[in-house]
Amino acid sequence: MIGADIPTTGLGAYIANLAQQYGIAYRKTGSSALAQVITSLADDDVKPDETEKLVIALRRANVISGQMMVLLLGRYFDETRHV
Repeated sequence: MIGADIPTTGLGAYIANLAQQYGIAYRKTGSSALAQVITSLADDDVKPDETEKLVIALRRANVISGQMMVLLLGRYFDETRHV
């Protein structure tokens, strides 16, 4: 599992490199398709970008922990979604 220092900037590249290092790619599953339908029906149409999908794939492959997934996504959102 990954536990090294996580950067606070350049998260998209960090996540892409991590996925490439472990040979991980996102694949849509039945559960992810169902989740997309449910959020759409709730008028909350969530569409993860490619980086978010890679984080999901890294978690599914047990390359990162659930806690690391939250940390990576949180820092990625902080960097890319300035509200």
